[in-house]
Amino acid sequence: MNEKLYNKHFIVITVFFVLFFLILTRLVNLQVINGKTYYEKAQNRLLNSQSVPAPRGEITDRYGRAFVTNETGFSVEITKNASTDDNMLNQTVLNVINVLNDHNEKYTDNLPITYAPYEYKESEGIEKFSVDEKTGQSVTAEEKMRILCNKYGINENYSENEKRVLAGVRCEMETRNFSSVTPFTLAPNVSLGTVTVLKEQKLSFPNVSIVTRPVRKYPNDGLASHILGRVGIIYKEEFEAMKDENYSMNAIIGKDGMEKYLERYIRGKDGKKVVEQAVNNSSFESENISPVPGNNAALTIDMDLQRVAQQSLAEVVSSIDSASGGSVVAIDVNSGELLAVASYPTYSLESFDRDYDALSKNPRKPMFNRAIGGVYEPGSTFKMLTSVAALEGGYITPQTKITDNGVFELANQQFNCWIWTSQHATHGSINVSEALRDSCNYFYYTVGNKMGIDEILKWGKKFGIAELTGIEVSGEARGNLASPEYKQDVFKTPWYPGDTVQCAIGQSFNLFTPLELASYTATIANGGTRYRAHLLKNVKNYKTGETVFEPEKEVLGTVEMSKSTYDAVTKGMRLVASEGTAKTYFEDFGVEVCCKTGSAQVGTKNANGVFVCYAPYKNPEIAVAVVIEAAGSGSSTIPVAKNILKEYFNIE
Repeated sequence: MNEKLYNKHFIVITVFFVLFFLILTRLVNLQVINGKTYYEKAQNRLLNSQSVPAPRGEITDRYGRAFVTNETGFSVEITKNASTDDNMLNQTVLNVINVLNDHNEKYTDNLPITYAPYEYKESEGIEKFSVDEKTGQSVTAEEKMRILCNKYGINENYSENEKRVLAGVRCEMETRNFSSVTPFTLAPNVSLGTVTVLKEQKLSFPNVSIVTRPVRKYPNDGLASHILGRVGIIYKEEFEAMKDENYSMNAIIGKDGMEKYLERYIRGKDGKKVVEQAVNNSSFESENISPVPGNNAALTIDMDLQRVAQQSLAEVVSSIDSASGGSVVAIDVNSGELLAVASYPTYSLESFDRDYDALSKNPRKPMFNRAIGGVYEPGSTFKMLTSVAALEGGYITPQTKITDNGVFELANQQFNCWIWTSQHATHGSINVSEALRDSCNYFYYTVGNKMGIDEILKWGKKFGIAELTGIEVSGEARGNLASPEYKQDVFKTPWYPGDTVQCAIGQSFNLFTPLELASYTATIANGGTRYRAHLLKNVKNYKTGETVFEPEKEVLGTVEMSKSTYDAVTKGMRLVASEGTAKTYFEDFGVEVCCKTGSAQVGTKNANGVFVCYAPYKNPEIAVAVVIEAAGSGSSTIPVAKNILKEYFNIE
């Protein structure tokens, strides 16, 4: 009896443990082994959460005229569901890519491998990418492609170019965490023609969706492209740095220029739409959060002045056979506000993605912002700084006369004045104002040698010429003041007295950006206050118009100069416009202009042309700096500045 009862208990307990084991195994299978797959299936069946992109804030000029607005655009997204496998996904991607190529659309592919024959492209992080994850060994580009094809199920039915296309897109999808809850944006902005084809042939494109979203529109496309900057889909590295700020893997962010700097102000807040699928296949929105548009930003740029600056720069550069490019900067001398910043050649933001390959290969470098990134010898425009240093250091007075003998001799070397070289003549006996008017090299050789390099450096640092101006956009280069330390570090040779006299006339190792030259000229014009150069006027709430942020003008430094020094230097600049090299352009201009031309020889090419000016002579308002590469002379660049001043002062 007891034995039978024991056997029954044993059987019940055994059955219980078997059932428990089966249930436990099933749970492990559902939740651990295949948990992600079943979760995605459940999500696909029940919930579809969609991000609703917020429109970015508009960017306008100082008077509210639009540089950048928004319009409704279309993006191509690929989604994933339970039935999606590698074969289906690869064929779908290839079908869509063929349509995009037919319509010259740009799609997302950052794979650093060329089309067949496969080679690695120069790319950040290529060292890590070219290593096999399994073996840890470096592999060739062809071997890497084979690894990627195996990983993504790209079989031999595809051509070599098709394999490269698929590997690039699939690799990008993986980078962007493609899943049933995270769709992949293949093309962020496509034309209506592309949308029509994709919709008409929908059966060929399973899991492909057309999503409407706000896209950037440029009512004055081509104006201030280098300053405005572009937007684009977020990169993985950017996402890792910004994910705590509620960015999605398909977010559109500012990539450079003011779009990047203003990101925190104009990005907006994405909305959310959750669609719930019922058992009977009917669906309804269970949650809908509206997006909040970004705030609007006004720049300090004057659109009319910007247009004149760009048109004049393009015309002058194009009229000089040897000229390869140029730039111009106009600045408010009493605040540091930038009124116009132009670089030529330039490009279109509207078609940037489509034009990228051609732009990147163009030897004239249209994407390079010469106004803030190009460094050039200032030539004779440096002579105002040498004048201030000599006057404030007590080496000369405004009345001191120096006789130009044509050839300045120093340590068995001869340094010619330009007029001696060209005409075998001299400027006679002149003071500092007249030396600026005539751009007399002999005068500045003499005072430079008398002062020494340390005195010139001291005043150069006060003017902040070799320091960043503080402009908000990235890419600003730092200029260079010629110095013994620089020569020793770079060229491993000592400093000689001849280097000092060359530095005094703006040659030697002096290199400045056009923006630095404009800031330097503005500092002279306003009597010695060096303001931080800036582009942002204010940020206002998109709905109420209330000011959210407005930068205060910031003083970076002060150049202390006496009234007699200021008067002597500005008088000399005024004489350049009324009697000197710029007389032809400004003698009957209607506004008194102060200016200085300069030229700097670069190797065997024609000299770069440099021109700086400000106006009016009394109570200055605006300063302009122009640099044209291989223009031949500073005088060649004057029309650009003149047209800007005409527009600013409304002179017919």
